[in-house]
Amino acid sequence: MMTEKNKPWSVLLAALVFSLICASSVWAEEDGEMADPFEGKPPIADQLKQFSNEIAKRVHQELQELLDNEMKVLQEERKRNRYTAEERIAKQEGIIKDDPKNAQAYLVLGEAYDEMRAGANAIVHTQIAEQLFKEQENRIGLAKSRRNLRMYYEKYEYRKEDFLLN
Repeated sequence: MMTEKNKPWSVLLAALVFSLICASSVWAEEDGEMADPFEGKPPIADQLKQFSNEIAKRVHQELQELLDNEMKVLQEERKRNRYTAEERIAKQEGIIKDDPKNAQAYLVLGEAYDEMRAGANAIVHTQIAEQLFKEQENRIGLAKSRRNLRMYYEKYEYRKEDFLLN
């Protein structure tokens, strides 16, 4: 079964098989003498070069089509699931207003601020999430918040000491 993902490989395999056939049957016996099957045709090297160029073009075209299709799928998926960072911030702040101990809301709020390139806000809210996850003994949330904090410190060139919570 040929799928879009393995189409380029099948073209490459066909090129390899053709090359092997050409290489193995360059000379064929005819009446006890060796006859040149390429007599009157361009030399085999030129034919193989032309063939490999054709294959390269085809593989490039197939890969480009595959990448274009994948890009369209990703763009459509992003449009379907897309909230602006401002909308996510407003939503998470509403959740926090109703439940100030909601660590997940702080974590998502930090991620939204990161998307807006507001590093200090991202760090502060993620630190709050880290503290709440620690109090709630949520190891998965704690690990994710710590991973995000390491990333934010590096990305925005801050140090942990720049943001001490009391």
